[in-house]
Amino acid sequence: MTITFKRGAAVLGALLLGLILAATVHQHAGAAEDTKAAADVEYLWSLEGDEQSVAAGQQVPVRLKVVAVDKDLKPVQGASVTFSTPGPGLKFPGDKDDATVVTDENGEALAPDLRAAGEPGPDLVTASVPSDVHTAFEITIT
Repeated sequence: MTITFKRGAAVLGALLLGLILAATVHQHAGAAEDTKAAADVEYLWSLEGDEQSVAAGQQVPVRLKVVAVDKDLKPVQGASVTFSTPGPGLKFPGDKDDATVVTDENGEALAPDLRAAGEPGPDLVTASVPSDVHTAFEITIT
């Protein structure tokens, strides 16, 4: 009985170790795919949300949207796009200055809602991918 238990425990241990290794390899493969997707982005264009006006304290009317494309102008799926508000005037949910979104099958990334939290005047939001491709949106707080 002891031999069966030890053999069974060894088999169970090997199975668990295999599952853990498989999960780890899958995580690293996913990270590699994200890095590859970002490296594939050659252009990042603003699709919606540029040149808006918003009253102080209000939500920006049109959410910011970009499209990421490769050198052949084909959409890049799975690229991480970071939207950043370098100035104090605009904030993402939770009073955050940055929000990261992953591009969909069309290469598009839609930023979370944005709120005018600062003083009236022009402000800027940038969108960028890790390969240093970026674009910008101009938003004026009134």
